Amino acid sequence: MRLTLPITPDSTTPFREVVVFAGLTIALSWLFWVPGAYLQGASRSASSDLLLAIGSFVPLAVAIFLEIWLRQSSLSPLSWFKTLSVSNILLAVLLPVIILLPVLMLRIYQSTLDLRQLLIDFVSLGLSIVGIFVLSLAEEIGWRAYLLPRLKMIPVFVVNLFVGLLWFLWQLPIILAGRYNESENFNVYLLSMFLFVLLITPFLNRLALRYKYNPILPALIRAGLIVVTAIYFAQGRADPLTDTFGLLTIGWLFSLNILLFSQLWQGKKPPHQITELERVMPLEVN
Repeated sequence: MRLTLPITPDSTTPFREVVVFAGLTIALSWLFWVPGAYLQGASRSASSDLLLAIGSFVPLAVAIFLEIWLRQSSLSPLSWFKTLSVSNILLAVLLPVIILLPVLMLRIYQSTLDLRQLLIDFVSLGLSIVGIFVLSLAEEIGWRAYLLPRLKMIPVFVVNLFVGLLWFLWQLPIILAGRYNESENFNVYLLSMFLFVLLITPFLNRLALRYKYNPILPALIRAGLIVVTAIYFAQGRADPLTDTFGLLTIGWLFSLNILLFSQLWQGKKPPHQITELERVMPLEVN
């Protein structure tokens, strides 16, 4: 039986590559994530984590497969390292804390957050942080390094919306399983996750775009968000305002998107005047 795809080296187009990548990535990831997210029983933790990890490698595997199938070489890891700097790495590491800063500050003000325990929980993650980064990088190589270059002819705000919708659909099995649910109302939780994905996507896309589709920087953000969320979850249930994906986080992200867009709308600046914060602008004016 011969493998066939709706694209070949002679008939491929960027649009077809986007459709095939998204279709294969979502289908194959769901193949592992659906049983992994809903696995029950004593072996749930180890088996579930393994299936979820395999699913996270699917975007990387699909990107490499399509590169080979179409005889392309668009992925260039060496160029990713050339665009790294202390400043952009620091920005990627700090951005997850900035995104969740309002809920952290409010919980501290309410005296419902134990900072000492936060530090203990962070240290206890140990080498797990490296594993989280590796999984995040595998995902980002597919979604950012492979997919984004094929959408470069489309306006950035459309790309952000399109990739955000695809990304939400891709993660739907994990979301529907309620693994990140802190809300008593499941519909509110689902809406919150939908908005969070749409609002965080512009930051991941812009950071990759600013540095020649470098997936390492958005992977650092993704890994940081997972780590910060994990140790925040360990503090116990919050209220609808201070949930990880609650009203305060969604409102803050929405405000950042509007603020950063309005700054860019004033006109493009010379490269030497662009700050690191502006380099992750969700939108740009052509």
